[in-house]
Amino acid sequence: MAPPESMMRPDDPGLTPAATRWTSQRTAWLLFGPPALMVAVRWLLQLADDRQNATPALSLAPVSTMSGTLELLWPVLVALAVLLAAGLVIRRMGWRRVMPVVGAAWLLLWLFGSGALLERHLNRQGLFLQGATASATAPAAPVTARVMTRQFKPASLRSLGGTELVLQVGGLDIPQRLLIDDAGAAALKPGDTLALQLAPGRFSGLFVTGWQASPTTDSH
Repeated sequence: MAPPESMMRPDDPGLTPAATRWTSQRTAWLLFGPPALMVAVRWLLQLADDRQNATPALSLAPVSTMSGTLELLWPVLVALAVLLAAGLVIRRMGWRRVMPVVGAAWLLLWLFGSGALLERHLNRQGLFLQGATASATAPAAPVTARVMTRQFKPASLRSLGGTELVLQVGGLDIPQRLLIDDAGAAALKPGDTLALQLAPGRFSGLFVTGWQASPTTDSH
């Protein structure tokens, strides 16, 4: 995004053609480089997941957290907000005075997004669904969860889709969201109970390493 011509007057001191070309190149790198880095990080992490011989553990997330498309696009939405705010500030204060701050904020935004992708990958590293790989430690006692709602999620760039369940998990106050890509999950209905095998992430959160429909629907 090169500066408007009205902000780069030929009679401005020190604004030679060579400097103008260099500034435009630097602006282009700053505009497109950080998003490209985040795309590359996401692609490499997805490639690493695809090469695993085991199925990664399923994420158990509170219903209050972002999900689906919003979780994937939040860096883009924030970036658009930053660009809009930057345009208003530039119009008021001038390109030369604002550009260093805007450039730094833009770079940090995409670096933060790339770091969040890496943190999410490392957080569940080594956690897999039972049966896909041998467990290095003895599994913990299963936890009972009651199905509150069930919804089919189509496949997308983010996941293979499946059945999204909202569960009331024993020991957790906030209902949890769980996406299961398994034909057996499609037969579940509100009121059914599950036995979940849970494991903590490396940094935070809980993951499901095993699940089984309970033969009873009595409350726990």
